[in-house]
Amino acid sequence: MYHRFEENKYPSTNIRIKDFKEHIKIIEQNNIKFINPNHFEKELKENKLQRKILLTIDDGFLSFYKNAWPLLKEKKIPFILFVSTREVGAFNYMTWEQIKELSKEDFVEIGNHSHTHEYLVDENSSIIKQDIEKSIKIFKKNLGKNSIFFSYPFGEYSLEFKNIIKEFGFKYAF
Repeated sequence: MYHRFEENKYPSTNIRIKDFKEHIKIIEQNNIKFINPNHFEKELKENKLQRKILLTIDDGFLSFYKNAWPLLKEKKIPFILFVSTREVGAFNYMTWEQIKELSKEDFVEIGNHSHTHEYLVDENSSIIKQDIEKSIKIFKKNLGKNSIFFSYPFGEYSLEFKNIIKEFGFKYAF
């Protein structure tokens, strides 16, 4: 899971592009297969002896689009980009046009990361549902569909939050 690329003033969520390229090189040299999210379930069930990795990027920062996307596009390395719909188009975030550009590739999935990216674990179910419902509506408006992939903001969830995500039809949550 990655977030920012070459935004060195954010060390906890940033990776230098030279280090990212080194990660890709190590994965390739060790014959680890990048999983295409469009074939996620099949990849998990078949050829279980093959070492595999699912590349995910959270938040849709502009630094991803400028610094990592060109490399992933050139090599056609599959990944999921999880976006929070409220932030799309804001300062230092990707726009819907950029996200749509990525979504046209058959090795890219745009995953749902909530609307607000707030710490929803402590919220009541009504607030969680409103947030997720809003993100789904925005996904459908801009991409024509919602994703089957969801990434919990801050990677944290409760049983209630998990059940809400299931209710909304997400197949996989990270």
